[in-house]
Amino acid sequence: TVSFSDLLGVFGQRSFGPLLLVPAPIAVGPTGAIPGMSLLTGAIIIVVAGQLLLQRDQPWLPKRLTSVSFSRDKVSFAMAKAKPYLGRIDGLLMPRLKFMLVPPAAQGIAMGAILMALSMFPLALLPFAVAVPGTAVLLLGVSLVTQDGLLAILGLGIAAVALALPLVLLV
Repeated sequence: TVSFSDLLGVFGQRSFGPLLLVPAPIAVGPTGAIPGMSLLTGAIIIVVAGQLLLQRDQPWLPKRLTSVSFSRDKVSFAMAKAKPYLGRIDGLLMPRLKFMLVPPAAQGIAMGAILMALSMFPLALLPFAVAVPGTAVLLLGVSLVTQDGLLAILGLGIAAVALALPLVLLV
């Protein structure tokens, strides 16, 4: 079997990215309109990004979660299914502008994700409103996984727009 802890160990410092990639698509997709879902996804993002902000070597997760295990065959099957899609994406995303992914810029990514997660709480009142901050977090998570600083800049740009949009609409 392969435990969730084993999978996180493979990613090491980069495991913050995949952990941001779990709640972000939930917020962006139709599931984000389910009452309370944006509150849950926002809370998860805050916990993960908060640890990145504190420059932890690896994210802490509850033992109950890290002890969850999967059969090696199921993990291999899932990887084989994902490989064609990941291959297409891999051509677009590549390690570049790495200075965006190390401190102090990595703390900017963490703050951007936290601000997006905090914005999800009031946006929970509007169906699908969390899609914009969720998209920013999704891009920030992918940038951490792929080591693509250009994608991090794009994610932070969307975060800035998401934060500025309510101010512009009020004026």
